[in-house]
Amino acid sequence: MWRLILDGTLQINILSSLWRVFTGFGLALLVALPLGFLLGGFFKNFEKAVNPLLQILSQANPFTLFPIFIVFLGIGELSKITIIYWVTQWPILLNTITGISNVDPVLVKMAKSSGISKFSIFTKVLIPASLPTVFTGIRMGSVFAFFMLIGAEMLGSTSGLGYMIMQAQMVMQIPKMWAGIVTVAIFGILINYLILYLEKRVSVWKQDINV
Repeated sequence: MWRLILDGTLQINILSSLWRVFTGFGLALLVALPLGFLLGGFFKNFEKAVNPLLQILSQANPFTLFPIFIVFLGIGELSKITIIYWVTQWPILLNTITGISNVDPVLVKMAKSSGISKFSIFTKVLIPASLPTVFTGIRMGSVFAFFMLIGAEMLGSTSGLGYMIMQAQMVMQIPKMWAGIVTVAIFGILINYLILYLEKRVSVWKQDINV
């Protein structure tokens, strides 16, 4: 592993992988979070109508869809980032909808009785109360993103940790293969702890609001 670090191989592949996973994961956050809040908070009837379709799409095997993405988007970065976005958005979207929909109705009634606006109820009651479920979806999405990253990089890629693992396996370079696997595991753990830290910080904000 030290040789891979000294010659720059590991760093180059890490940067390629992080670019892909953070771009796909970031896009999923930007799209799925607002959409989930809107569907669960303002368009409940529409959400109930489309929920079966969302459930079906979320269960689609991404590895069977990846060739379709390649056909339409090419074998370059766009298809890899898009498939990472695809698998990451579903746990974030569905958990956000669930979190908003399952907020205790008593809290909403109390907020309405105090005379505050619907927007204030949404921002000061619904969103804070739904955050534990929302962050569960974000953590699941981060795990899915790393799993899909490795799979995508093993198919038609020339860089990245998944590519490095596959190439090392093909030529029986076991130490190099394990270096890639361990690196992926380390980054996955770090991202998970970062999300947990953010969740705790936001939970403090939520408690302050409730007080």
